[in-house]
Amino acid sequence: MGTKTLIRLLIALAVIGGIAAILHFSGTGSGVSEVASSTTKKKVFSDFPLNDVAKVVIRDKEGEVDLVKGEESWEVTQRDGYPADEVPIVALLKYVWDLNIGRPVTIGRSQYGRLDLIHPDEAKETDKAATILTFQDSEGKDLASLWLGKVFERSENRPSPIGGMATTDAGRYVKTGSSNSVYLVGGTFDDVKLDPSEWIDKTFFKVENLETIEIKSGEKADDWKLVRKEPSGDFEFAKTADGEELDQTKVSSMKTAFSNPQIEDVFTGEAKKENTPDKTTFVITTFDGFRYEIQVGEKNDLNELPLSLKVSGKFQEKREPGEEESDEEKEKLDEQFEERLQERKDKLATQKKLEGHIFKVRSYIVDSITKKRSELLVEEEQEASTGSGEEIAPGVTLPGIPNP
Repeated sequence: MGTKTLIRLLIALAVIGGIAAILHFSGTGSGVSEVASSTTKKKVFSDFPLNDVAKVVIRDKEGEVDLVKGEESWEVTQRDGYPADEVPIVALLKYVWDLNIGRPVTIGRSQYGRLDLIHPDEAKETDKAATILTFQDSEGKDLASLWLGKVFERSENRPSPIGGMATTDAGRYVKTGSSNSVYLVGGTFDDVKLDPSEWIDKTFFKVENLETIEIKSGEKADDWKLVRKEPSGDFEFAKTADGEELDQTKVSSMKTAFSNPQIEDVFTGEAKKENTPDKTTFVITTFDGFRYEIQVGEKNDLNELPLSLKVSGKFQEKREPGEEESDEEKEKLDEQFEERLQERKDKLATQKKLEGHIFKVRSYIVDSITKKRSELLVEEEQEASTGSGEEIAPGVTLPGIPNP
């Protein structure tokens, strides 16, 4: 073997040995940064216990919200166990389970404040504190935790209308509670809120096929009851006084009263005591057999008011067959009848769960139907006055008045 060939061989062996040493020490915590493969994604949690999570605690320096998996559904502890919307909770758990590392960040603990990753108990400034997600099992044991830090903003390389350069939220700095390692991930976790009202189930009652609507305000002269004989018909007073004529343009919108009410929040504790819905009561019946008693309270400066609900149902349990129905037609119609009956019973059962709570709602729900009886009547037309002494324009002829 020649001298030159031997030298080349030794150099090659040295290079290979150096690469091997780097790979070895990078896996033993020697301080050499790990370089992620361009084709291999590494998760933040290698074994996140997705199916064991029974409680999620979200905490920052200003407050906390607890989401607990109950017997029937997820619940919001800060709302006296009111049902939570489980869709975003399940989505959050799956997202954390599958959360990939965008890139590792080399930073010491003393520098956590730069990335808003200081523990809430230790942070002197609110904006430097992390938002901590703690995942627990059914016995309250901590399974894992994820610290959310500063949102990473990517420059768009164009001026911003409000000054400086425009940026886009493109990720977030995070760490796990069991490690000091910091990572940049692709998600921003914008849906992680500390307001309990953001997590409650917003499913509410819905009135359909309204048959009667009645208002009880405590002032008998102002109260009224409207009825209609068929789903496509117009309203009329249940009892009409002499000289009264109902203005259909003022009550036509009442046919869809409470067709799409929405919840803002649920009152609990002292707030529940202070927001009693005792001002006005609406009683509604539908052609489907439902009866609603809806009570509302005073409206606040934000156009919000408290609302409570009682609902009952009286349904036709058996269909009356037609005179000339064939056996095939009867079977089909009976099946359709049973399906509709079950749907109504299911709806009633769901809405009954709303009883006993006081909800915060927007006042638009009742603004259009909170009217005095006198405000529903046709207004008398003012007769033109001719005795005012005003001159009639030349060439204008008024009925019953001779030209001068």
